[in-house]
Amino acid sequence: MNHDAVDYFRVDFTPEDSIVDGKHYPLGTFAAEMLDRGWEAVADIRWPLKRFQEEFQVFLASRNPSSSGMALQAMRELWRVLGKLPLYNKLLPGDHQMEALLLYLREHPDLTDDMLTPGTPRNEAYTRWMEKLESLEDELQAFVKNATWMLEEFFQNLPSRKRQDYLQAYASYRWIMEEAMQQRKDTEDEGEVWEDATVDLDTVSFDYPVNISLVPIMETRTHRLTLAEQMTFESLASFLYVDLYKGMGAGNLPRRCAHCGRWFLAEGGYDTLYCNRVVPGAKGKTCRQVGAHEREKEKRRTETAAREYSRIYNRLKARKRRGRITTDAWNRQVARAQELKDAFTARQITREEYVQKLDAL
Repeated sequence: MNHDAVDYFRVDFTPEDSIVDGKHYPLGTFAAEMLDRGWEAVADIRWPLKRFQEEFQVFLASRNPSSSGMALQAMRELWRVLGKLPLYNKLLPGDHQMEALLLYLREHPDLTDDMLTPGTPRNEAYTRWMEKLESLEDELQAFVKNATWMLEEFFQNLPSRKRQDYLQAYASYRWIMEEAMQQRKDTEDEGEVWEDATVDLDTVSFDYPVNISLVPIMETRTHRLTLAEQMTFESLASFLYVDLYKGMGAGNLPRRCAHCGRWFLAEGGYDTLYCNRVVPGAKGKTCRQVGAHEREKEKRRTETAAREYSRIYNRLKARKRRGRITTDAWNRQVARAQELKDAFTARQITREEYVQKLDAL
């Protein structure tokens, strides 16, 4: 309709970055942000879109100042919500092109009539535009659902976080998805109903329509000219998939923080467990700082548990060897020592209680 960022935008890609409005972001940044925003951000679109559709239809029917004002208010609210989405939050703020649409339609009634006439090119463009807005929620929900399932099912327990491990995991995912798609097709061709609730195959696609050209850009690190892929998108979901997979190829992948549980972008193939968000109530410390401290404490706790258990185990073993306790007593006391070790490791008892109770055996 207006070739603004909602339905028409360009992103440049280098081997390491995406370039949005002249700013560089590590590949995978926006995909990780969408996963972190999740269902809540997507669901926020529904009611503002419904209200805008209603007010816009009233405006098209009457085209008077009152209906124009109501439609403009509804449009601003919808664009405000859209402006919180990943990528859109870089492109939409300060872009007021859409607000000129209503005035333009009022000033050109012949073009508006043509837009509302079925079969005309303007009507087809208008219909595609509305369909695009209506499908945005479902497309983003599908991205969040499918990307989350893929990352947790195929990338959670990788032996390492190197780029090649990512590509191998993605190859496994893609092979399984394509096999499932073929099985569904064969099943439906035989007149049977496909039944598999693991993944909604209707929302899985490996085709992301874009227009592409090559443009010269200046690299941020070397300050040398290079060629970047300039892709023009008409779908935010398509961009998010491209960003996700390009990031994967560069060694960047969204991952859940082991401390706060939120998604973040683990960059460079490193086995990064924690994000850099500030932890509430931690005096400005980040998840990475708190997590590293907790890991060190857990390591010391585990070492203490093993050391004290080994000490008492060897003492009990010496007693048994000298005949000072029976085999049954030995088994009971070793089992009790193991229970105390487990309780200490699970933080159910303190170190002092752990040592004291071990010494009492």
